[in-house]
Amino acid sequence: MTGWPPGWLSLPVAFILATVLTPLLRRWLLRFNLVDLPGERRSHTAPTPRGGGLAIAVAFLIAVLLAGDPLWWPGVFAVSVLAMLGWLDDRAELHPAVRLAVQSAVAVLGLWWLGPVATVVVLDYSLHWPWLWTPLAGVAVVWLINLHNFMDGSDGLAAMQGAWSGLSFAVIMLMNDLTGPASFALAMAGGFAGFLVWNRPPARIFMGDVGSMVLGGGVAMLALVGAASGAVSVWVSLILTSVFVVDATATLALRVSRGERWYTAHRQHAYQRLIVAGSSHGQVLALYAATNLLLVMPAAWAAVVYPGLGAGIAIGLIVLLAGGWWVIQSATVTENQGHE
Repeated sequence: MTGWPPGWLSLPVAFILATVLTPLLRRWLLRFNLVDLPGERRSHTAPTPRGGGLAIAVAFLIAVLLAGDPLWWPGVFAVSVLAMLGWLDDRAELHPAVRLAVQSAVAVLGLWWLGPVATVVVLDYSLHWPWLWTPLAGVAVVWLINLHNFMDGSDGLAAMQGAWSGLSFAVIMLMNDLTGPASFALAMAGGFAGFLVWNRPPARIFMGDVGSMVLGGGVAMLALVGAASGAVSVWVSLILTSVFVVDATATLALRVSRGERWYTAHRQHAYQRLIVAGSSHGQVLALYAATNLLLVMPAAWAAVVYPGLGAGIAIGLIVLLAGGWWVIQSATVTENQGHE
């Protein structure tokens, strides 16, 4: 492959659109008083417009459509559905059953479009169990959508993860000559990077559910096409998303084990604990970004170069990150206990 990779314009187009659209959307949101107010379960201290993820969605989807690959238009439709769901949820909180039903429909659409997940490689053994991996992939899609929503609670954190995930998946897709998915991933990276200009600490606008659902849905579609095509193993996808997956999953497991109402708002994720303990939003953002660069990126590279070791590398990284999560949980206050 010589010169610029196919579809590379998706990134700057989405970046410019998101950077320009976000402040315009911010003015509109303020005009109609669509703001998040500070509260006991929130990490910000001033009223801030929410729903800025609409600018990400528009920039992301326009960039994908301009790339001109009709094979990825079902992906555009899936992300558009999630964007509409998130926007409605930002305007008037939807019942959890409604959100779950739509997210499950998107997972089914993704599996219908990209095909079943037939094989997973573990220690050089190819386990061809489509009857198991395909439904598990559907569950994973729904969980990825929701966990990214849970992790959107600190200035710049989810936007950084969106840029990181999109760029990382794009590199791996291009290595496998998957130009359509690569353009999709580059557009996602550009959209979230453009939004980060306005969402970095101190955030002038929040992405809201519309943004976090676009993030989770975009990551899920990329992981799904990687698994279905065999180009990106489930282990590499797990590694790339591990910082958010570990924090969200471990926190959920902890709350369930304590008999807490896990579906209610709280501040028990590691990033929230750090903020409650006195860390700034900028410090938390720097910590998670550094973890991606210093731990996740080398692990992903190793899993790509040595695919037979992917499972072991992924599990080792998960254990390491879970250990860090537990240290933070143990070292910070437990203000939420007893207040559920």
